[in-house]
Amino acid sequence: MSRLIILSNRVSLPQTECVAGGLAVAMQDALSQLGGVWVGWNGKKIEQPFEQHFDILYKSKITYMTCALTQQQYQDYYCGFSNNTLWPAMHDREDLIEYNPKEFKTYQDVNRLFATKIAEFAQPDDLIWVQDYHFLSVARHCRELGMQNKIGFFLHIPFASLEIWRKIPCAEQLMDDLCHYNLIGLQTAQDQENCISVCSVLLKAQKIQNNMISLNQRVTQIQDYPIGVDVKGIQKTLSNLSDQDQYLTNPSAIKTIIGVDRIDYSKGLFERFNAFAEFLDRNTAFHQKVQHVQIASPCRLEVATYKRLFERFKLKVELINSEFSQDNWLPIVCHYDSKPHHELMQFYRNADICWVTSLKDGMNLVAKEYIAAQNPDNPGVLILSEFAGAAEQMQDALIVNPKNRDAMIKALKLALNMSLEERQYRYHKLIKQLIEYDINQWRDDFLKDLNSSQYIQNFDYNHRLSTVLFYPNYSSRI
Repeated sequence: MSRLIILSNRVSLPQTECVAGGLAVAMQDALSQLGGVWVGWNGKKIEQPFEQHFDILYKSKITYMTCALTQQQYQDYYCGFSNNTLWPAMHDREDLIEYNPKEFKTYQDVNRLFATKIAEFAQPDDLIWVQDYHFLSVARHCRELGMQNKIGFFLHIPFASLEIWRKIPCAEQLMDDLCHYNLIGLQTAQDQENCISVCSVLLKAQKIQNNMISLNQRVTQIQDYPIGVDVKGIQKTLSNLSDQDQYLTNPSAIKTIIGVDRIDYSKGLFERFNAFAEFLDRNTAFHQKVQHVQIASPCRLEVATYKRLFERFKLKVELINSEFSQDNWLPIVCHYDSKPHHELMQFYRNADICWVTSLKDGMNLVAKEYIAAQNPDNPGVLILSEFAGAAEQMQDALIVNPKNRDAMIKALKLALNMSLEERQYRYHKLIKQLIEYDINQWRDDFLKDLNSSQYIQNFDYNHRLSTVLFYPNYSSRI
């Protein structure tokens, strides 16, 4: 009986389930059903490599295996190559791409660290599911260790175009590494098209079907799987909350706009706040009648770009509030702490509008969770950036270009004045789509395709012999 092994940069441990989102719950459900192992970084940092070891936690059918990163690994693999090279590249910010060969080497070292750990305990029939841009090269290291398991990869962020990849010196190696996966999952049809194009051009990979490529006798399927949310779980959470649980304390006369974003240059925060300020300037009748509640989690503050961004963000909020505040009314209320998932759902339920202004986003689950959390009798309105992956499926939202300030202001005014009948019509169209393809369907579709995939490669005999000598002992399980 095969197990499921999941590798992700961070692991949602059982004691943190109260703040876990739908993705973590979906992963835990899959692991519970099949039995399996969740591997990743525990968020801790150590000084010396000899201190590095994997901690093991058992709960039900799931084994959690986590380790700390050394300070060098954290700086080079995480802050460096992952977030100074890959993240800006994938979000069309070639002006922010920084490439350092030393950081790329550490990225490979960390990818091999986790591949080696998995090789120690993986059985030949175990399915391995690797998550996100931190681990583009893990499958290649697994193959070099002799593993023939079915290994899938899902990219939660956008996949960059060929023009962007050409700006990265190690692009060919990364694409070759990526093609050691049996299945590559992406968020949108555009991401799928970009991935196939990049592999075809940079590697001269042969396209053998609409969604399959062949490279050096390896066959890789490349498919889009638009990630969903746990609609039933969100609705159950809200039904279980006491009617007295209120996290937005505005009087009912004030309409609320909710924004939930990490403070990242990809989220269009300044475009949104500039549009909101101009809306208030043009529409004085809405003063003291609308409030933007922003949950803004600072992130990656060790990276200089993000530290500067956080300071700019706070200054922008202060300037707008200073210009427009009256009596006890603040146009923008910011929460800089992370909210537990159940509390976040209550924020969504109480908000009249959700405003998503991503300049580039793989999917944006905030948009989907907001709709899932709405009261069907009195639903709110979703304003959604055309550059978020969610816009492909959520055309009944108010779709906007965040770079077009006039269009943003027009959409906000439309949302604030929208009739109950139209709000209900748009909500029912949106929620129907979310129910039909939720987080569980996304997970099941990916694993079904991975399970039916094949990995085809001819090994050189001498190479195969050398890898078999170091092949893990399959006689013992964790």
